[in-house]
Amino acid sequence: MITTVRGWLFDLYPSAQGMTLWIIDEDGNTHRCLDTFTPTFYLHLPPPEMARAERMAEACPVPVAHCRTQRMELYSGTMIDVVACTVHDTMRAREAVWFFEKEFPHFVFFNTDIPIAQLYLYHTQLFPLAFGDYGIDETGRLVDTILHDTTGSTEYRLPPLSIMALRNTDSFVPLKHQRSIQLEISYDNTDYVLEQENPADLLEGLNRHLARYDPDILLTEYGDATLMPMLYSLSRHTRVPLLLNRDRAADYRITKGSSYFQYGKIIHKDGAFELAGRWHIDAENSFTVVESDLDGLFELSRITQIPVQHQSRASIGNGLSSMQFSWAYHNNILIPSKKREPEEFKSAATLILADRGGLTFQPPIGYYEDVGELDFVSMYPTIMVRHNVSPETVNCRCCPDAPPAVPELDYRICKRREGIVPATLRPVVARRLYYKKKKKELKTRNDPLWIRYDRRQTALKWMLVTCFGYLGYKNARFGKIEAHESVNAFSRDALLTAKEIAERNGFHLLHAIVDSMWLKKPGATEQDYERLCDEISAATSIDISLEGIYKWILFPASRMDSLLPTANRYIGWYQHGEYKVRGIEVRRHDTPKFIKEMQKQLFDILAHAGNVDEIKRYIPSVLESVQSSLQLLSSGKANPLDLVIRKNISQEASEYGNNSVNAVVARMLEDAGVHLAAGESISYILIDATGKKKPEKAKPVALYAFEDGYDIEKYIELCLKAVETLLLPFGWNMEKLAEYLGLNNKNHREKGAICP
Repeated sequence: MITTVRGWLFDLYPSAQGMTLWIIDEDGNTHRCLDTFTPTFYLHLPPPEMARAERMAEACPVPVAHCRTQRMELYSGTMIDVVACTVHDTMRAREAVWFFEKEFPHFVFFNTDIPIAQLYLYHTQLFPLAFGDYGIDETGRLVDTILHDTTGSTEYRLPPLSIMALRNTDSFVPLKHQRSIQLEISYDNTDYVLEQENPADLLEGLNRHLARYDPDILLTEYGDATLMPMLYSLSRHTRVPLLLNRDRAADYRITKGSSYFQYGKIIHKDGAFELAGRWHIDAENSFTVVESDLDGLFELSRITQIPVQHQSRASIGNGLSSMQFSWAYHNNILIPSKKREPEEFKSAATLILADRGGLTFQPPIGYYEDVGELDFVSMYPTIMVRHNVSPETVNCRCCPDAPPAVPELDYRICKRREGIVPATLRPVVARRLYYKKKKKELKTRNDPLWIRYDRRQTALKWMLVTCFGYLGYKNARFGKIEAHESVNAFSRDALLTAKEIAERNGFHLLHAIVDSMWLKKPGATEQDYERLCDEISAATSIDISLEGIYKWILFPASRMDSLLPTANRYIGWYQHGEYKVRGIEVRRHDTPKFIKEMQKQLFDILAHAGNVDEIKRYIPSVLESVQSSLQLLSSGKANPLDLVIRKNISQEASEYGNNSVNAVVARMLEDAGVHLAAGESISYILIDATGKKKPEKAKPVALYAFEDGYDIEKYIELCLKAVETLLLPFGWNMEKLAEYLGLNNKNHREKGAICP
C-alpha cells in the first residue's frame, strides 16, 4: 500500500539505510521516509593503474562496486575513460575515498568531496522545499515522486512552517560571552523565560516547550557557537535527554569553527550545530539571513540544491559551486576534487594589462548639486552571460585559431559551446530582474509581497556580486584567473564607452567606480538621463539605469589625508526625498551608536537644503546640534551602551605582542574564561584610550560596570571626526570645530578624560 503525501521536501540527511527525508504536508504535519542512494565517485588513471584501482575496490573495507565508463572533462570537452566506484554505504562514503587516496594523487579524483545530501538532490533532481506528491509505502520507503514545482519557479508556495525563537534574555551581554544561560523562548506570540538555577530543570523545561509546540525551525542567537553546544553539554552532564531532534535515532551534525584570511582581514566562521528533522538556524551565523531573512534563505536553497540548514551557514561561493556541480552532474561532466587548471604563461606586458581590476575615476572632494547616478545592472554577471566568459571557454582548447575577443588582453572565447558559468548564472540574472520588476509594480514597501520580493532579490544580488570574485578564487573547482581578468577587461571597456557617450552628450563625469557613474549637466532632466541610459545600454549590451538625481552629494576627503579623495565614501540626498550613504561613520559597524545617532541628526538638518548654498546656511544649526550632543557626552550622563565599539580581533589573545585596545580587551575576556578565535568580534567601551590613568584602556561589555565611566576626550574626538566628514569642505576641520565649541581650553582638558 502506498500513501501519497502532497507537500514539500523539508529536510534530508544520510543514514545507514540511505537517505532520510522529511516531508511537510499542506496541513503542516511532518512525514519521515527513507530512500536508497549509492553515491559514485570517479578515478581517471592510466590503464595499468585502472586495473590496480579495480583490485583495490574489491579489497576496500567499505562495500564498493566498480566499472569502467566514460565521462566528459570540462576544459577539453572530450570524453575520457574513468573507473566509477559506487559506495553502498552512504555513511561511509568518505571512508571509501580515503582508502583510495592513500594510493593515488588527489588530481585523479572526481565527484569525491560533494556532500552526500547534495549529490542525492542532483541525482534525483529534487531540491529543498520542492512541492509535489511523495509516495511512501508501508515500510516508510519513498517509492514515487511527482513534482509540481521546479527550481526555475518564481511564484512558488512555501509550507506552513512553525518557528520557535531561542534568545538571550540579557541583551547587555552577548550570549557567547556569558558563563550561564538565561533563555527566552518565543512562539505563538508568547514569550517564556527559563533561568539556569538547576540545569536539569532548564533542560526539562525546554523539552516541554519543544514537545508542546513541535517547531519546524529553531531560530537562535549564537546558537552554533554557544547556546546549542552548552545545552548539549548540560544534557550529557545531567543525563537529561535533549529533544532538539525530531529524529531520535539521528545524531546532531556538529562542525568546528574556523578562522581564515580573506580580502585583507581575518574572518572567523562559527561551526555548525545542525538538527535532524528540524531546522536550527543561527541568525548570528548566517550572512544570508542577516541580509535577506528567511525568504532569501529559502530562495537560495531552492536554486542551489543545498539543504536549508547548510545553506544558512554556507558562503555565497558554496552556493555558486553547488549550482555548477548540479549542471555538471546532469551533463555527465566530471567534477574535480581540487582545482586543476593552472594560470597560463603571460608576458610581463600582458600581466600589467591583465592585473588592473575594475576602473575607477577618483571624485573631486566637496559638495556638488544636481548630480545623476547611473548604475550598470548586474554588470559582471551580465558580462559573463553575454560574452560566454567561463573557465573552459576563455582560451579554450577547441578553438585555437579563433580571433581575439577580450578587449586589451586579446584572449579568445569559445564559440562552439556555452560555458558552465553563463549557463548557471543566466537563470539567476533573470530571476533577480523578475523580482525587481514585481517590486516596482507593487510600489508600496509595506506590502508583504513587496517585502518578500525584495528579500529574494537581495539574496540573489549577493550571489551575483560574488560570482565574479569566485572566478579567480584559488580554490574554486571551476575557476580560472584568465576568466576573472576577462570580466575586468570587459567592464573597463564598458565604463570607458559609457564615459565617452556621456561626454559626447554634454555630461561631465564627476566620479566612476567599476559599474557606477556620477554625472553632472546643467539643466539635465530625468528624461535626459533616461535617454543617455538607453544609448549606453545599446552600445555596451549591458543595461544601465538611473539610480536617481541628487539635490546635493558630498565626496568627503580621506580620513588619512584631507587632500586625498576616496572612491567609496559619499553621502547624497536624492530629489525624491531619500538619502544614500556609503563608507562614512553612520555606515561603519565599528561606530558607536551615540555617534551614529548624532550624525543622523545632522543628516536630517541638511535634508532641508536644496543646494550647496543652502547647506552653508544650515551650518549654524548643525553646530548647535553637535553642541547639544557633546554637552551630554561631557556631562558623563550619556548611556554607556550607546558608546559600545565593535571590532574584530586579528589574532588570539595570547598572540598579541602589544597593548592595543583590541589586545587589552581580548586578554581581559580570556582571563574571564571567554576564549576568542582570530576574526571574532569584541564589544567594548573606552574608559581611558591613552592608558595613562587606567591601564585597562577599555572594558569589554561583558565585564563593564557603570561606575567604570567612559573616556570623554576620546569619544568627543570621535564625534568631531564624524562632524568633520560633513563640514570639512567648508573649512571646518577638527581644530576649528573644537575651538568653536570651546573644547580647546585648559579647563576642559583638566576636567579629566574619565567620567563615571
